[in-house]
Amino acid sequence: MKAEWRRTTYTTLDLVMRPASILLITLLVCVSAHAQRTTTPEDLARRIDAVLDAAAFEEAFWGVLAVDLETGRTVYARNADKRFLPASNLKLITTAAALDGLGPDFRYTTGLYLDGEVRGTTLVGNLIIRGSGDPTLGSTRFGSDDPLRVFRRWADALKGRGISYITGNVIGDDNVFDDVPYGLGWAWDDLVYDYGAETSGLTFREGTINMTVRGTSPGSRAAVSWQPIETDYIRVDNQSRTLASGNSTHEGYARELSGNRFTITTEVAAGRRDTEALAIHNPTQYAAHMLRLVLLREGIGVEGRAIDADDLPSPPSYLQLDRVASATSPLLVEIVEVTNRKSVNLFAEHLLRTLGVHRYHGSEAEPGSVEAGVLAIRSMLTEAGIDKDELQMVDGSGLSFMNRVTPRALVALLGYMHTHSDSSVRAAFYDSLPLGGRSGTLSGRYPSGDARGNVRAKTGYINGVRTLSGYVTAASGNPIAFSILCNHYATRTSRVSEAQDDVVELLADFAGR
Repeated sequence: MKAEWRRTTYTTLDLVMRPASILLITLLVCVSAHAQRTTTPEDLARRIDAVLDAAAFEEAFWGVLAVDLETGRTVYARNADKRFLPASNLKLITTAAALDGLGPDFRYTTGLYLDGEVRGTTLVGNLIIRGSGDPTLGSTRFGSDDPLRVFRRWADALKGRGISYITGNVIGDDNVFDDVPYGLGWAWDDLVYDYGAETSGLTFREGTINMTVRGTSPGSRAAVSWQPIETDYIRVDNQSRTLASGNSTHEGYARELSGNRFTITTEVAAGRRDTEALAIHNPTQYAAHMLRLVLLREGIGVEGRAIDADDLPSPPSYLQLDRVASATSPLLVEIVEVTNRKSVNLFAEHLLRTLGVHRYHGSEAEPGSVEAGVLAIRSMLTEAGIDKDELQMVDGSGLSFMNRVTPRALVALLGYMHTHSDSSVRAAFYDSLPLGGRSGTLSGRYPSGDARGNVRAKTGYINGVRTLSGYVTAASGNPIAFSILCNHYATRTSRVSEAQDDVVELLADFAGR
C-alpha cells in the first residue's frame, strides 16, 4: 500500500526565551536528531527536512523513502521515484537475488583434474584446475589466515595417488564465466586496488596480493615485499621513499592494466610500514601459477608452466578426466554475510555472474556474464514490485558510475525480503546487514541513540555518492524499511553520513502508526 502526503518546509524551533532557560536552550541548539520523539508523518517530515536542507547540502541531491512495513504506510518521501547512483547499496539487490535464486545452502566446488596417464610416480600430462566461479578459494575471510592451505591439501591428494612428478602444465580453467574482467564504467584508477579486482571463473585469494612498504633510513628507498609468496608473477618498480620519523604515510600504487608490473611511489616514515591489498591481472593464470609453486615446495616436480585454459587450442573436456581433489566454498549464507558486512565487491560480482550460470536459461546473453545475471533476477524484481525502469544495473557491486536505482525500488526489495516465503532466505538476508554501532561498515556509527543495536543497513560510497538503505524498528514497534541516497554532494562524506544517521535516528524515534 502506498500513501502520499504533502511535505512542509521546516525552518526553526519555536523557543520561548526566559532567563532561567538559557542553559536549556543552549543544549537544545546543540542537540542533534537523537531522541526526538515524533508521532505524525508531518512532524517527522519537518525534522527530516531540517537535516537534509542544511546549508552543507546546497549542491546535494537527496532521494529518501521510508515505509512502515507493518502498515504499508509511507512515513517520509523525497525524490523517491528519481534514479540515483546507488554505490554499494546495489549489493542489496545482488545478495537478495543470490539467496532467492540459489538458496542459503548453495556452495561452489572447484575441482582438480588429471589430464593424462599416471605411469608409476609420474603424471604424463597436465593438471587442470576447473573453476566454478568461487570467489572464496584461498580467501582468508572465513577462519583461516593461510591462503595456501587448499593447495597443500591438493598436493597431499596427488601424493596419495603416488604422483611426485608432472610432465605437463598446470592449467587454470575459468570458462564458467565470460572473459569480461570488469564492470561497465569502472574507473581505471580503481583497478589496482582489491575493491577493483578482476572477476574470473577461477580466482585465488580474491585475485590480490598484500604489498608491504617498510621505511628504512630517511632518504633511501623503502623495502618492498608481498604475500603470500614473492613470486616472479609480480614485478615491482620500487620508487618509494623513506621519510624522517614522525611523518605521515603517503600511499602511491599503480599497475599496468594488462600486466602485473607494479610501480610503488609510497612515502613512509623510517620504522613504519604500509600494507595495501592490490589486485593482480589475470587471476586465472595466477591461481595456476600459485598451485605450481606450492607443488614444487611440497616436493612434486612440474616440468611445464602455469597457463590459462584460454591459451589452449580447445577447452578441456572433463568427461574422461579424473578428478583427484576438490575445494568446497563456505555456504552462500556465509558468503553473503561477508559481502554485505564488509562490502566486498569481488564477492558481489561473482554472485551476479553465478546467477547467470545457474538461473539464466535464455539466449540473449552468455551464461556467466553480467548480462545473464541481470536477466536471471528479472522474476525476483517483478515479484518484489520493482519496475524495470527503476533500475539500471551494469555490475553486481555498485562500483560503476553507470548504475541507477530509485529509493522506491530499494525499499520494495527490502519489503520483499522482509516477507520472503522462505524463512531461511529471509533470515540470511536480514542477518547479513551491518548492525548499527556493532558490526561491519556500521561498527563505527551510531555510538548512542535508539538506532544503536537496532538499525540494520547497507552502506555505499563512490566519489560524490553516499548511500544507506536497510531496516530500523521505530518507537511504535513497527519495522521501517528505508533508503537514503545522496548524490553530487560537495561537503565532507562524513557530514553526509552524519545526516543519514540523524534521519535513521528520527525514524527510530517515530511513534506514529
